[in-house]
Amino acid sequence: MATFFAEDILPDSKMHQLTEEESKHCIRVLRYELDSKLDLVDGKGNQFIGKIIDNHPKRCKIEIEDVIRHHNPKNAIQIAVAPTKNMDRIEWFLEKAVELGLTKLTFLKCENNERNSVNLERLQKIAISAMKQSKRYFLPEIENLIPFNQFVTNNPNGFIGHCYDGDKISLTEINKNKPFLIGPEGDFSRLEVDFAIKNGYSAVRMSDFRLRTETAALTAVFSLL
Repeated sequence: MATFFAEDILPDSKMHQLTEEESKHCIRVLRYELDSKLDLVDGKGNQFIGKIIDNHPKRCKIEIEDVIRHHNPKNAIQIAVAPTKNMDRIEWFLEKAVELGLTKLTFLKCENNERNSVNLERLQKIAISAMKQSKRYFLPEIENLIPFNQFVTNNPNGFIGHCYDGDKISLTEINKNKPFLIGPEGDFSRLEVDFAIKNGYSAVRMSDFRLRTETAALTAVFSLL
């Protein structure tokens, strides 16, 4: 069964009408017919199993037959990353991270950023698509750019990956459920690293080699699984 996103569906709904975009995909692209079975997810852990009772390509209606409520993810996987100049690389990271169970993505405004804006609407669509394709039931929260110091102050005690020399823990020493900071293509500034350390962050040795931003961010996701 294909999976469709139903953001505004209620947990006790008996019927739901897909959005125009999802209706078109269901009827015109996948060519589902009356009485076809399908899954709906709301991104909040609820899975709805139903059948098509109106196969209109703009307002497809689904009769809900069963509801499965999934538990919250075992680990909170929160990544805070500076956006890359080429957003294709961040979009690739987001897709893979959602497949792995990302719960929250925050974009950081750092001293060495090469990009200071992101298209949240496009990123949200990518996250929804990845959630549906990977049969996930929770849609990660995506936060717009936040100044580095503000994020660290509001979210103390996490992990930070950087390229400077100094004491670092290994990826195997990481505790779960803490934010992981990944810097821009020019790395964090020394002042930013020092500020994070003073606020309870542990520097992490991520590789013996230099990683690109999106590679480092995905490595961080794996360490928090």
